[in-house]
Amino acid sequence: MKKIFIILICLLIASPAFAFNKFMVKLQKKFKNSELVKIQSYRAFDFYAIQEGWHKESPSEFEALIIYPKGEGPFPLVMVSHSSWGPEEFVSKWMVFHKNQAKRLQKKGIATMFIDHFTARDQIGSSAGNQFTVNIWSQFLDPFIALEYLSKNPKINIKKVGIQGGSRGGMVSILASEKRMRDALISKDLYFAAAQPLYPDCEDVGMFRNPQPIKETKTWMILGGSDNYTRAEPCVELGNKIKANGGDIIVDVKEGWHHDFIGNYEVEDMEYAQIFWKCPKWYTEDDGKMSKSYMDFLLEYVDRWETEEDFYKMSKEDPLRTLKFSFDPYNLSGCMFTGAKGGGDKGKLFFKKNLKFWEENLLN
Repeated sequence: MKKIFIILICLLIASPAFAFNKFMVKLQKKFKNSELVKIQSYRAFDFYAIQEGWHKESPSEFEALIIYPKGEGPFPLVMVSHSSWGPEEFVSKWMVFHKNQAKRLQKKGIATMFIDHFTARDQIGSSAGNQFTVNIWSQFLDPFIALEYLSKNPKINIKKVGIQGGSRGGMVSILASEKRMRDALISKDLYFAAAQPLYPDCEDVGMFRNPQPIKETKTWMILGGSDNYTRAEPCVELGNKIKANGGDIIVDVKEGWHHDFIGNYEVEDMEYAQIFWKCPKWYTEDDGKMSKSYMDFLLEYVDRWETEEDFYKMSKEDPLRTLKFSFDPYNLSGCMFTGAKGGGDKGKLFFKKNLKFWEENLLN
């Protein structure tokens, strides 16, 4: 009987439910004083689902690697959210920025937390060729859930947590300072001390038309002036709104820089990347729902949704299925296209200033 019990335990440990993504395991091997964790989260199609509490009916999880400096702490921490590339971004030889930053931060007494939003949500590899596999709003949820998780960790100074990410991760980093997101998900006394969105999409993912920023969050948004994938202009406009509404934000547009500019490779074609800025814009209104023009766009091309109520019924019951159906309008209307460029190895040009940003906002 004892032997059977031991075998069962070994099988459980070896099962996929207890295994971690290979890229996260590979990343951990590059750092001492680290731990891999699984954190319970949720799925959601949009903010209205979160506002109404529907996300709680669709539990999910994500994986994370926490890297600690030497000592007992409590340490400040930088949370890193990946792009459509997925967790492979953290270990790729063409994206050394993240590893280099984590090593330098570790020496300065700042922890790092890498989040894998994809693996536990059944996405293996990049979503750039099909953005309708993992809900972007599920990814928006995770940093707040992670912040609450870290608030229970005595080794972390919860008042000194920052967040950074590029592209999808950049969008996450913008919404990390949105008061309505925080208030709908976690305790109102929690907040990010700093945020660094890099080349995010600000017009096609449901950003708040009228942002309500958390005033404690210091944001430095860096955009590529030549980014033809996620354009700079809508983010400049959003940044101006955040600032006008009391947010502490600097928007930095780098002339001639392209998407994925921290990648250490020459500018090249992103052959399969889906571009959406010719499609109807998706914004979140003050009532929590999506903009009418975007809802009309969905209803026009998805036969299963004759009314707004039909859409929200499916959104509540099955956010992932809702996401898959929402691909049809982009595909059938022909507004989606390809032809983006990315790369440029520009991370090294602001690396020192980047470290100074974290020191000033997390160590002081």
